[in-house]
Amino acid sequence: MALSAHRRGARIVFTPHGGLEPWIINERRLSEKLAKALLWQRRLAECSYVVIAQGSMEAEALKELEWNPRIETIRNAVITNSITPEAMAQQTKEVYRKVMDSNTLELMSDDTRQLLVLLLKAGITGDSRWVSNLKPHTSSASADSSLFILHSSLEEDEWRRLLIYADHENVRTVIDRGLRILDLHAPYIDTAHVKSYLPTGYQLPKPAAHDILSLVGEISKGALTLRHLVELDRLLRRPDVNDERLNNTLDEHHQLKYYRRLLQLLIEQTAIDEGFLTAEPLDDKQTQRMRNLLKKHLRI
Repeated sequence: MALSAHRRGARIVFTPHGGLEPWIINERRLSEKLAKALLWQRRLAECSYVVIAQGSMEAEALKELEWNPRIETIRNAVITNSITPEAMAQQTKEVYRKVMDSNTLELMSDDTRQLLVLLLKAGITGDSRWVSNLKPHTSSASADSSLFILHSSLEEDEWRRLLIYADHENVRTVIDRGLRILDLHAPYIDTAHVKSYLPTGYQLPKPAAHDILSLVGEISKGALTLRHLVELDRLLRRPDVNDERLNNTLDEHHQLKYYRRLLQLLIEQTAIDEGFLTAEPLDDKQTQRMRNLLKKHLRI
């Protein structure tokens, strides 16, 4: 049941209740029937968002198995007096909150994603007139949807997802500026202190390049994040951009085709205007792979 729910996109929190202690695992390995149960538990542990141990010894045993790197320890008030039922419930609630505060892009509604694009554009341009007549990019949104309808329809949980995602992608300052520019009010959420599960090796995106050619080269080496696209959008709006020279230089470095794919992503992610596109956007199978990289950036 749990594995089936995982395949449908549910986030699983697994508590083995001591069932994966070393002596129990050794017993199960001796029995063919119990070995199958152990295999099922391994699959469940591996696909779970987090595994909850009920003591330090169990936590160490789970770490040694290396089936899941995300292990939380919450003592069980039913079997020990070292924790109260209230404290156990609170700690469990915090773990579930942490699960739902991870990879929040995956959980966002279409309206929230559309508002994210509008806020990015306002934050990049610094002028509400750039977004006043902007139509929703997502196909599921109606053509007459307005910024204010999107804003008013968001529940606090949706705002939370948007702001946490912005923080993890290092575009929170851009989003905050967009809110000010559009005179919109989001609930106060101190995202810098929100606890989340992040991918192994995650680093806060910080583009090092300060010109378009270098930035495209940096992105092409596997550094594609929303922050990189925001920086590329900003660079393309500079008045000293020479379209022909830029395209020729990119072509000489065999990066023009890749750059055209980035332009397609800019249209979708930051709603860049046609007048700032120095080449024809390209939407092909490689572009789709790049979209998937953006979506999976925070996936654990």
